[in-house]
Amino acid sequence: MKKRHRWLLAAIIWAAAIFIATHSPSSTGGNTQWIIEKLLRLSPEHSALVNVGFRKLVHLGAFGLLAFLLCFGLEKRKFLLAWLLTTAYAATDEFHQSFLPDRTASVWDVGLDSLGALIALGLIKVLGLDQRSDKQS
Repeated sequence: MKKRHRWLLAAIIWAAAIFIATHSPSSTGGNTQWIIEKLLRLSPEHSALVNVGFRKLVHLGAFGLLAFLLCFGLEKRKFLLAWLLTTAYAATDEFHQSFLPDRTASVWDVGLDSLGALIALGLIKVLGLDQRSDKQS
């Protein structure tokens, strides 16, 4: 199996993990807030603030990782395609959430996911990871 195919397979597996996590009742905002409240022994008000920050960081990280995996799996126009595919997947994930009880779809979350992809792709470029990967293939 070619190296780039492994990256694409990893991206597909990660996209499936995002879907499963999104579908899970345990990943709702109320549930994660309850865990934060109990784990960190915070008041409901403080745990709500921590929960918002935590959930937004998860958006950035999860979709940043998806873009990272896609970037190394693609050959041509990999930065643009990785960003577009990640953003499109984020939109479909939010659409999927609109059908789930206790979940809401948010265009702001799609924007945050897209930003996470841009940050990850920017880091790849700035750190020169794309050149190292091309030389090793």
